[in-house]
Amino acid sequence: MLSKNRRQLIGRLKTRKGRPKEGLVLVEGVRSSAEVMAAGAEIRFVVRSPRLLDTEAGRALASRWAEQGVEADEVEDAELAELSDTEHPQGVLCVCTEPGLDLARLGDRDPRKLLLLDAVQDPGNMGTLIRAARAFGVDAVIVLDGSVDPWNPKAVRGAAGASFHMHIAREPWAEAGPWLKERSIEILAADAAGEDVRSFQPGSSWALAIGNEGAGLRAEIGAAAAKRLAIPMPGGAESLNAGVAGSILLYNLLTRGSVSP
Repeated sequence: MLSKNRRQLIGRLKTRKGRPKEGLVLVEGVRSSAEVMAAGAEIRFVVRSPRLLDTEAGRALASRWAEQGVEADEVEDAELAELSDTEHPQGVLCVCTEPGLDLARLGDRDPRKLLLLDAVQDPGNMGTLIRAARAFGVDAVIVLDGSVDPWNPKAVRGAAGASFHMHIAREPWAEAGPWLKERSIEILAADAAGEDVRSFQPGSSWALAIGNEGAGLRAEIGAAAAKRLAIPMPGGAESLNAGVAGSILLYNLLTRGSVSP
């Protein structure tokens, strides 16, 4: 049975103000919960319903929790649906400790290829970009002030578990800008008026900057950029959303190799 305190905690983890105060992350779904375990994240407790056992993947996940002694609260499907933030819950909620990371600890990992997110406000775009960053081999993601929380439940769901495999730091531009400059990490700005990304050869250290869905990158980042990169669109579309555009740019930058500047 799920206690009242835990039920209220899950409610807070779905709010903009409540989640950061708790330092916890709410993960929903079988695949994302399995990725949490694969990444070795600290799981505080899970909430499961009979629906979890309807699939082979769900049964395997429940078995792994039992083997590792993960604390699980059993509820009915209807109660889990009330707790869930999704329309069709899969019978599992997972509460984990947020993998907090700052620039000092990120620097110890010596990242050379980064994704810089400036005021990306849609959780779906945030999740897509983090998922693409993992898929294409980005070393770290820096989420700047003005962006949606990357540990927002919708963003975590959009990343399909990739968030727990990535180094993610939340920092203001006032801190991140000098940090990048000190390490000679070039900023590559996503800009529809920029150079065709297909003709650009990246150096050994860079940060791809993706801006706000409507306003684009702040002026300071544009001014600091070593290069502006665009995606050719022969079909005549005016633009792509931030998640799609960032994913295409990362694919081009990270699948053709790199050379030293």
